[in-house]
Amino acid sequence: MTTDDLIHKLYMKHPTWVLMAERMLPVYSVRTGEDIVQDMYLKIYQKLKEKKLKPQSILVDDKIKFSYIYIVIQNLVNDIYGVNNKKIITYPIAKHKDVVDEKTESDAAFYEKIDKVVENFQWFHKKLFKLYTKEFYSMRKLEKETKISYKTIWRTVKECKQEIRNKLKNGN
Repeated sequence: MTTDDLIHKLYMKHPTWVLMAERMLPVYSVRTGEDIVQDMYLKIYQKLKEKKLKPQSILVDDKIKFSYIYIVIQNLVNDIYGVNNKKIITYPIAKHKDVVDEKTESDAAFYEKIDKVVENFQWFHKKLFKLYTKEFYSMRKLEKETKISYKTIWRTVKECKQEIRNKLKNGN
């Protein structure tokens, strides 16, 4: 498979990559998910041309390795926002992937289901969970800025994640 064919195959999942990048970006970001994904294409293309990356790292049995693309996008976001802020941004996508059959549901629909569940949380849980997942506040930073104990924040985030898992497994 040529480099151009591989990039074209990646482009076929473009909306998924953009959504993935937008979920990782902080709310205050001036860059869009589209910008990050374009950087991803350039980075992968450059590494393939320089022979620093093998197509087998991206494709397995002619299917795209989502985990590799996720890490590339995450590293690009961290390069932009993580160095200056001294924090590493992560989004726990892998923990929720086991709930959904990839063949029957797109990533965008999956994230919409998560957002609907979060919208039904109590206002305290919803606000805390959104600060933690969408604005990438660490639990320590939340503790410092809100004067809420670390243990309470940890327990609240844990309960929110568990409720999301339960609602998605039950189909609600």
